[in-house]
Amino acid sequence: MDYFLLNLMPDENPDYCFLDSYPEGLGLKTWKLHKGVELGADYPKDARIYMSDDEPGIQLPDLIGNTRSMLVVSRNLQESIRHVNQGPTEYLPVAIYNHKKRMASADYFIINPLGTYDCLDLEKSDIKYHEGQLVKVHEHVLDPRKLSSAPDLFRIREEPEAYVVSQRLLEVWLDMDPRPSNVFLIDLEQSQP
Repeated sequence: MDYFLLNLMPDENPDYCFLDSYPEGLGLKTWKLHKGVELGADYPKDARIYMSDDEPGIQLPDLIGNTRSMLVVSRNLQESIRHVNQGPTEYLPVAIYNHKKRMASADYFIINPLGTYDCLDLEKSDIKYHEGQLVKVHEHVLDPRKLSSAPDLFRIREEPEAYVVSQRLLEVWLDMDPRPSNVFLIDLEQSQP
């Protein structure tokens, strides 16, 4: 099966809104959204995020680009993920507010795949280390031997801010009418066993 890296900062359409903040009231718990740790009761009731003042777009796409490595999606995209993905995942409702601080939609979710998945071929991937600590994954190469029990949406162990989507989930998205907007995927190479 093929796998794809989800692009969380697509810049194809300047009319689409963009986010550069976390949900209001999350405080110091934002790290949990980066690491795939369950938020549970730490997630604020009536969570809201404001559109970035630095970006003029106001249209709401199915996947909202952001600088915070959050997977922010419409109800339609959330339902398709929930239907296909069997991995442990939090579906956190969030309202999107426009530049004038008025609610644009209360029908969005932050998808938080819990945990990470050991999926990279560490020898074939281009990974930068500094003093034994991982700094950045420049090129992701998957190890097919590690993918036999992979869910359809997961985080990479070495880079928890990266989201991987399976071919199965992509096919569901391609069959949707209309197709989800602002969803851009990058093919992930797999090493030869």
